[in-house]
Amino acid sequence: MTRPSETAAIEHQQMVLRETLSLAVPLHMMDLRGLPPYRLASVASGSATTLGTHGDALQFGGKHCASAFNALARGLAAAALITPGGIDALGEHWCADPACRAGSRFDHADDTPPQAESAPVPRPLADVIRDLADYQPTPH
Repeated sequence: MTRPSETAAIEHQQMVLRETLSLAVPLHMMDLRGLPPYRLASVASGSATTLGTHGDALQFGGKHCASAFNALARGLAAAALITPGGIDALGEHWCADPACRAGSRFDHADDTPPQAESAPVPRPLADVIRDLADYQPTPH
């Protein structure tokens, strides 16, 4: 059981992470915009590898904290750019459409025209990351 002071510290830590990501992810999206989908998938895969290796530094600190944070922000940015309807993570929504004001990927249902059954639909971020973790880009 956590003490009230521990609970407040955890909530503060989560708030700081959300706020810094709300700035960092759009900056990474601007940097990555225009890359082809296979390169974005490669960026997301590399980010997943870094997070898998040093993700605990985001919670506990350490010398890999900055690289883990940047990997998280860059991976979210890459996923948002290649996922139709954008992505939701940590209570935030990021989308490839710069004018997007949706609160979540589900808000896009009213904005997009009906698509053929074979068209991709928005997916949970965890599914995108899991698929991209094993992605091996082919050189072009």
